[in-house]
Amino acid sequence: MVQSKPLMGYPEHHEFEELLGSCGSMTKQLEEKGHHLTVTLLSEEYHGQYFRRYTILNLDNTPVVLACSQTDIKNQYFHSLLKNASTTPIGKFLFAKDSRVKRESDMLIELITINELLDYPLLTDNLLSHKYQQSQQFWQRKSLFTYNTESFVLIEILLPELDLLFK
Repeated sequence: MVQSKPLMGYPEHHEFEELLGSCGSMTKQLEEKGHHLTVTLLSEEYHGQYFRRYTILNLDNTPVVLACSQTDIKNQYFHSLLKNASTTPIGKFLFAKDSRVKRESDMLIELITINELLDYPLLTDNLLSHKYQQSQQFWQRKSLFTYNTESFVLIEILLPELDLLFK
C-alpha cells in the first residue's frame, strides 16, 4: 500500500522570490530571517572523477534546503574546500570578504520533480521520496562557481517548508 503524501505548495511572497533569484549567499539570507540555521552533513563521496558533498540546511531544526556541491577531483581548491567544510555552510567560504570565488551569472532556476533528480540518488531515495509525492515540484537553483581555472557546481533544492519563513 502506497502511503498518500500531500502535495505541498510554495509561498507566493516577494521575499521568497528574492531568495530564490538572489545571486548572493542563501546562507546569509536565511540567517537574517532570525531563525537558527544549522547544516546537516548527509554524505561526502566520490562519484567517478567528482567529489560530492550532500547537505541539508535547517532552520530551527526544520529542513528547508537540500544541497549537493560537486567538483572534479582535479580542482584542488574546491576539492579541499568541500572536503574540509564539515557542517559549515559552504556559503560562508564562497561569500567571505576575502574570497576570490565568483558565481557565474547564468544561474539556472527551475521547477523540478523528484524524478528529475535521478543523478542524485542520495537525495531522492533517502529523503525526498519518503516525504513527498513523486509529482511534488521543487524549486532548484543550479550555480557554477569559479576560482582561477577551477569550477564547482552547487545544486540547491528549496523545500516547501520554507513557507515557515513567511508566516
